[in-house]
Order: sequence, then structure tokens, then C-alpha cells
Amino acid sequence: MKALLFLLAGALPASNVALYEELLAKSQFSELEHQILQQSDYKQHGDVLVVYARALIAQQRLEDANTLLNFAVEQFPGNSELNYLAGLSKLRLASNGNVFSAKERAARGVELLQKAVIIKPDHFAARQALIDFYSVAPANAGGDKELALAMTEQLAKENPAQALLAQSRILLNEKKPAEALALLEQMMPNPPNARLLARKAQILNELAEYDAAFDNYKLAAEYATDLTDKYNALYHIGRLAVVADQDAMLGITALQQYLEFYSDSENKTLPWATLRLAQLMYRTGDNFEATLLVGSLTHARVADEEFNLILLSLLSALKAKDAPAVIEQPEAAPEAVEEKQDNGQDQAETIQEI
Repeated sequence: MKALLFLLAGALPASNVALYEELLAKSQFSELEHQILQQSDYKQHGDVLVVYARALIAQQRLEDANTLLNFAVEQFPGNSELNYLAGLSKLRLASNGNVFSAKERAARGVELLQKAVIIKPDHFAARQALIDFYSVAPANAGGDKELALAMTEQLAKENPAQALLAQSRILLNEKKPAEALALLEQMMPNPPNARLLARKAQILNELAEYDAAFDNYKLAAEYATDLTDKYNALYHIGRLAVVADQDAMLGITALQQYLEFYSDSENKTLPWATLRLAQLMYRTGDNFEATLLVGSLTHARVADEEFNLILLSLLSALKAKDAPAVIEQPEAAPEAVEEKQDNGQDQAETIQEI
């Protein structure tokens, strides 16, 4: 009876779970952790442990996540999400850790992912993680490309959109972006899936097909049902408006929404979003707003040379605007120099796996 009551308590939703999920969505990790730790019985609630673990993984606090999840899967062995997160954290630790512990952690990670799927066969994130592991891991570490393809074929019978995500990811892992793009264009469902649109936009961006990438990010934002997917797409709309000379006003609106949603958060892309918005304001002639935005970045600690070069260039251009002109000369907007965090893998590519 005591064990039954404990399991029931673990299944009961904590009164603050909705608040925790909102804080997680907005990347307000410190406040989230503070709120959870104020709840003395948080370890008795599986749904709270899920949110806490997701936050730790999102911050790359993988060892902390691993410790929490080792406890969580022991307390709630039938919770598919906790098994999935535990498997995911171990696979990431295996890829980042030393060679001596990597193989053991990877094997345990795969075991936990498999258990998540056994508990909940339609846990597509766990199935995607397994397919991704089998397709990229070397054979001596458990990789099996034939198994990855077989799992993808089985997934296609149950959920074509999820199968398409897996198939395109396998092709990208094999450095075949053109083939992945062709597959997405051929098999895109109607109505389209936001994550497939974002994957397509990411590939188009890497292939320097910026007009098409911009259009697909717009569609991804429109069709997104997940907040992370939506705001990730909005960020890239703003970024491409700067670096690829796309619709400036649409870019401004997208970045304003992004910054409003993630205000007072620990989202590491916020400085870039602010800088991109300042560049667009400068381009459209709103030097006052651009100056305010640049001013908010003067104390930002961003250890990235490209970011600081763009910031310095924009600051100089704005100061030149304010200086009395002796000879009127046309001015060019500051050149945009890209960097990996700003132009790299979509945030959703990582976050959706959590």
C-alpha cells in the first residue's frame, strides 16, 4: 500500500508544473531551478523531474542532469520521458567525455532509449535519438547503419513526417545536403510540418539559397505549434533579413517578438538578436532606436570576435551619423560578419531532442 501511494504521488501533477514549463520555454533557467528547489517534495513528482532535467540538459549541465536522472529513473522506472532524457544525457556525455567511460555510457544510453520506446512506442523523440546514434556511431561503439535504415523504414509506416526527419538527418550526417533537400522537397506533407520546414530552411541557408531559406523560415514560424520552434524560426527570419538583405521590416518584427519573449532570460542568442535588430534599425534609418540597442550591448560579455567587430562597426557608423558633416558622402551599412552561434545549427535542432 505504501509503495502504491508513493507511485500515485509521483503521478500527480505538481501545482506549479505549468509555471515551470513556461520558465523552461523562456530559458529562465535560474528562476526555474530556484522555484523547483523551493518545492521540498519535488523529487516525488516525475513531471517536475522531467522539467528540471530538460533545463539542465539545455544548459549543457550534463553531469548534473545525469545525476538527477539516475535517481529519477530508479524512482519512476515506468516514466518514458525520464528514461528518454536519461538516455539522451548519457549519449551526450559519451560523445563529450573520455574514451574510457564513453562506450559504457553510450551502451547504457541506448538501453534507456530503448526502454523509453518499449514503455511508449510512439515516443518519437526517443526513436529519432536511436536512429541518429546508430547512423553516426562507429561500429565498435554500437553504431549500425543498416539498423538505422530499418528503423527509419518502420517509422515511415507509422509517421511519415517523423520518418522524413530521420531520413534527412541521416543524409546530413553523411554530408549529403543536396540529397536531403531534394527528399524534403519531394516528400513534404500538406499541410507542412514546422520542423521539416525548419530543417529545409537550415539546409537552404547552408547552400546559400537565402531567398528560399527566408521563405521557409516564415512558413515554419506560421505552422509551428511549439514555442521553441516558433521563436527559433523568427530569429532566423531576422538574421537573414540582415545577412541576406531580405525584408527588413519583417525582420524587425520577428526580432522584436523574439526579444520580447526571451527578455530577462538566459538565452545565449539574445545579444546576437539585439545586434541584428540594431543593424536593421540602422538600415531603415531609425538611428535613435539603433543607438539604444547598441548601448544595451556595450557591457555584454560576448567572447566572439565577429560579434564584437560588428558591434564596433555599427557603433562607429552611428557616431559618424551624429558628427557634423563637412563633406556629404554616401554611407554603407556595416558589413555583417557571420559566426557559428548566429548562423549555425538551429536552436530547435538541439532543443527539440530534449
